[in-house]
Amino acid sequence: MPHKTVYLIRHGITPGNEKKRFIGNRTDEPLSEAGRSEAEKVSLIIKDQLAPNCNRVCSGPMKRAFETASILFGEKEITIVEDLTEIDFGTFENKDHNELAHDARYLTWIEKNGMADIPEGENVSDFSHRSYRAFEELLKDTVDDERIAVICHGGNIMAVMSRIFGGNFYDYIVSNLCGFVIELETDDEGIRGIAFNKFDTRDNSGPGDR
Repeated sequence: MPHKTVYLIRHGITPGNEKKRFIGNRTDEPLSEAGRSEAEKVSLIIKDQLAPNCNRVCSGPMKRAFETASILFGEKEITIVEDLTEIDFGTFENKDHNELAHDARYLTWIEKNGMADIPEGENVSDFSHRSYRAFEELLKDTVDDERIAVICHGGNIMAVMSRIFGGNFYDYIVSNLCGFVIELETDDEGIRGIAFNKFDTRDNSGPGDR
């Protein structure tokens, strides 16, 4: 079966991330000053240690993803994948826990471990399907043995990883500029995950076996 290596990388930190707000696909904000600085610092680590010889770079369309991709892989052409946007947080969008602490709908969502429907937003099932479908489509345009970097959102990564490797959606939470290296086989029947390694650029560590 055709083999591919994919680097799933979460975008750099934004002003909303710094304030621990729910920043979904309704808030198209760029990286913060600290986010840009950190992305520049880890760019060599990612290119030289985590994603060497990367053939192709894909990015979600939102500013924080594309800006991160440009800092990390600016010398390469970046393919935009339109459906790789973050989940729609509906009425929770751009609010923090304290602002929502008396919202009964938010408390229900928390009690159900983030798996309940988000009011006026997107549920995890629909979001996961959208994210995985977008991932499948970007792989269709690649060649055998290609190495692909995908810069997107934490939710997209959680959706793709849980769909391919099983487990809970929230088992695959990653910090900004962190992510997974995954080994895949693809054919007309779909995607088969072979192995994955998680990496954390905050301590300059390489992938750890999973």
